[in-house]
Amino acid sequence: MPVKGTAAHTSAGPRPPLADRVTPAQWLALDAVAAVLVALWVVFDLRLRHGFRFELPQAWFGVLGAAVTLPVAVRRLWPIPVLAVVTTAVATLTALGRAELDMDIMLAMAIYTVAVSCRRPVAVAALVGTETVLIGGLIAASATAHGPVDTAHSLLTAGALWFVGDSVRERRRYLAACREQEAQRQTDHGRLAVREERVRIARELHDVVAHTLSVVTFQAGVGRRIGATRPAEALLALRAVEVTGRSALEELRRILGLLRDDDGEAPSLVPAPGVGDLEDLAGTVRAAGIPVSLAVTGEVAALPPAASLTVYRIVQEALTNVVKHAPGAQATVRVQAGRDGVLITVDNGRGTGGPAGPPGGARHGLVGMNERAAAFGGSLDAGPVAGGGFQVTAFLPLPDQTRADQTRADQAQAGRVA
Repeated sequence: MPVKGTAAHTSAGPRPPLADRVTPAQWLALDAVAAVLVALWVVFDLRLRHGFRFELPQAWFGVLGAAVTLPVAVRRLWPIPVLAVVTTAVATLTALGRAELDMDIMLAMAIYTVAVSCRRPVAVAALVGTETVLIGGLIAASATAHGPVDTAHSLLTAGALWFVGDSVRERRRYLAACREQEAQRQTDHGRLAVREERVRIARELHDVVAHTLSVVTFQAGVGRRIGATRPAEALLALRAVEVTGRSALEELRRILGLLRDDDGEAPSLVPAPGVGDLEDLAGTVRAAGIPVSLAVTGEVAALPPAASLTVYRIVQEALTNVVKHAPGAQATVRVQAGRDGVLITVDNGRGTGGPAGPPGGARHGLVGMNERAAAFGGSLDAGPVAGGGFQVTAFLPLPDQTRADQTRADQAQAGRVA
């Protein structure tokens, strides 16, 4: 049983690190608190051993101690000036023999901020200047009787924290570049998806419009030629034009509904055509005066919707070519669904009013059929046949799951026969 509240936490996603949740104002407040506490500790020489006690500092030490600690409160606002003041104060105290390890904390915070926030050339120049000033303080301390030379810990602290800050800055740049690259990749992926969707919709529109206009143009020509002598047959041709136009409008509304992104009107929920609609398609072509023979065999009902739509579009485009380029020809459509895939064959004899196949300059339909077959990893062949006519043959391999379903259906059918 899931723990109560787990789903809400999972949906919200992982929380960012604590450092990323602190606001700039909160960081400034933390720096101010740290600067004040260390200033009290250094200037008044606070001690907690053997009871709480403190000592009043000399005036010059109080000023220099405050110069080492208090500027760190605004290190995020003015990193270079803060580092300059802190470094000068630490070097002066070193020269006077009063440098302490507590002051290295402030120096580390100042130079770390410069290394993180400034450009590499500026940060390198700041490191060189800091080390130079600190070395000057060490030389002054060694040349006088003021103090030991073990105060070199300031040099080591400044160098170490600069490299830490530089590494953090470079890591942040790397992560920012990775995020930018990922955003660009997602943008490119989105553009590619939009381009593919546009091509798919354009192909659908081409199939619908080309088929419909071919049938309507043919029927209108028939009505024009026989309108004066056989008005009854001309009215039948006009009726076929009306039915074909209405069917095309419904399909166009369904396709164009995919392009709408507003909430004004819901797109049509009419299902996409498939193998089951091939008889209606053949009837539309027959109404245009093209005899069509249709044979569908195999378990076509088990085809995936995308494959069924592809079969319908290939047959539709092939019959459209018959209407446009071979009027009066006999068209034969065979769709065979087997265990390995679907075999589509559309052929016709030479027509009386045009060539058997598309002319060389108008082969957009063939290109579209090739693209549809290639989308399923299939193949398509189209060309003239011996004795006249034109034939389109396509094969669409089926996914493994569909093959398994068809195998079980065949086995069940064999069991019923037995």
